[in-house]
Amino acid sequence: MRKATIILASVLTLSVPVAGAQEKGATPQDVVQKVKQAASYLAQKKEAGLETFKQKQSDYVWADTYVFVSDCVQKKNVAHPLNAELIGMDLSSIKDPTGKVIGPLFCEDHGGKGYWVEYQWPKAGEVKPSRKLTYVEPVPGTPYTVGAGVYDDTRSLADLEKMSGG
Repeated sequence: MRKATIILASVLTLSVPVAGAQEKGATPQDVVQKVKQAASYLAQKKEAGLETFKQKQSDYVWADTYVFVSDCVQKKNVAHPLNAELIGMDLSSIKDPTGKVIGPLFCEDHGGKGYWVEYQWPKAGEVKPSRKLTYVEPVPGTPYTVGAGVYDDTRSLADLEKMSGG
C-alpha cells in the first residue's frame, strides 16, 4: 500500500491592519510575544481552548501571520485558523515545497523551551516559496505546541534564538 504525501502551499491572502505598524508584516519579537501569550492561554484552557485557534477572527491572527497548534502525542495538527484542511493532518505528511518534512519539527524536544524552525513556504498569495522562520513554544501541562512565523531572509537562527531567550 502506498502512502500519499501532501506538499502544502499557501495560497491564502491575509491582510489584517495593525495600528501603528511600521513594518509590512509581523516581526520576530511580535511572533515570540504572541506565541508565548497563546501558550499561556492554552495551558489554562487545555483542549477547550483549541477552538480559538481555528477562527480567522481571533487575537491570534494578526499582521501577516497566525498561531497554529500541534498535538505532539497524537502527532497531528489540531488547530489552524486559515486552512481547515490542515486540522487533523498527520505531522509527518506536512512538507514544504522543497520536499523537506516540516511537521515533526513543530514537536521537537528543546527542554521545555521555545525554539525557531526554518523552512521554505510561499508568502500569502504567492506561489514561489520564501524563507520562513517559525517560533514554536510547548504548552505546559498539555501535549500541544503553538507556533507562528515570519518571512525573513536576513536574520540567522542563532540571532533569533538569542533574541527570544533560547
